[in-house]
Amino acid sequence: MIASCRLDVVSAARRAVAESDGAGGQAFSLMDAAPTTPANAAFLNGIMSGVLEFDDTHIQSNIHPTGVVLSALLPECERLGLSGKDLLEAVLVGSELLCRLGMISPVRMHEVGFHPSSVYGVFGAVWGLARVRRFSIEQTMHAIGTAASLSAGSIASFEDGTSTKTLHVGMAASAAIRAIALAGQGISGPHPVFEGKFGWFKSHVQSGTEFRFAALTDELGERWEVLNIASKAHPCAYTMIPFIAATIALREAHSVRPQDVDVIYCDIMPRSFATVCEPVEEKRRPKTSWHGRISLQHTVAEALVRGHMDKHAYAPESLIDPVVNTIADKVVHRPDPVAAADISRSRASVSIRLNDGRELTHTIDDMPGTRRNPIPREGYLQKFLANIDGVISKAVGEELATALLRLEELDDVGATFRGLRV
Repeated sequence: MIASCRLDVVSAARRAVAESDGAGGQAFSLMDAAPTTPANAAFLNGIMSGVLEFDDTHIQSNIHPTGVVLSALLPECERLGLSGKDLLEAVLVGSELLCRLGMISPVRMHEVGFHPSSVYGVFGAVWGLARVRRFSIEQTMHAIGTAASLSAGSIASFEDGTSTKTLHVGMAASAAIRAIALAGQGISGPHPVFEGKFGWFKSHVQSGTEFRFAALTDELGERWEVLNIASKAHPCAYTMIPFIAATIALREAHSVRPQDVDVIYCDIMPRSFATVCEPVEEKRRPKTSWHGRISLQHTVAEALVRGHMDKHAYAPESLIDPVVNTIADKVVHRPDPVAAADISRSRASVSIRLNDGRELTHTIDDMPGTRRNPIPREGYLQKFLANIDGVISKAVGEELATALLRLEELDDVGATFRGLRV
């Protein structure tokens, strides 16, 4: 969130909120001293959490859980005087149930044109908010029922790289604030909202797919899906992160130069073709920075040419770089039956055929940041400090990191974030 607070889309969203809803309020979005409403603060937080695509991912459900749940909860930290333990518990509850909800019908949302993190996300945020509001079971059911009518998020912008997708997490977090407020004032919502005759899954999936409703409660409290949430080492769709790692590994191990490359084969799970691989010509020339973050061809090319993919990746100059574009034209995607057999994994296999006839291959079974291939604590700290560079001072960043690493010990977590307002 900190890294993206000054991006154009975030600034534009702040202006739009002020124009549509007026100035003033009793809540604050992260990194902003201008007061606003809780719903608008959640909206802005959500945009910041997802616009750079650094948001974590529950791979089996294809959902980015923490961003939407935390975005809705941050405005509550000051209003309710939450402790770090309160916040941590609420994020865990909301994220756990959100991941499980997505496992009822995994991977189907992209196929029917919805963004999973948005359409599912509102429910996870409601569960997290219900926790800190100390809602009864009945109140929570009403809030979840109402949230179903606020659940939205079309992925039409995946085709042309327009900005709407970057708003989705914010929209879901904001909608959760409204659903909770309505339930708190006695507004009722349908109880059979997921599995009923006119339930949410029937309205949003609209197919004969078998829904595994038991996934929401199977071994609840004993088996934790939050342990399967993967962090991102690079700012792009999670599917491409192992391809970045494999490409950079080949570049470094064999001193591969762009002019040495004949073709690059990327073996990827077929379910990802529609989102990050095709149409091929469009993916080779993404129209915007965000569009590049869901392009396998551009991502592999930029990783090979630059040798790193940090918060400065996908800059406008990279999108039109003739060297990057030449390599993007040489990236060929192929179906990977091994990856297709287990959607809980994040496998990538990259083979670079050189002009001299040699073929170099590197395979990664699980992307960095997963439970099977964890990033060490020092790696997270380095990523954090790199992302805040140029936004807040290193000293303030290190102090913030120290506080967040002992989050469960903080009595007033709101005070930690108040110091970031600019």
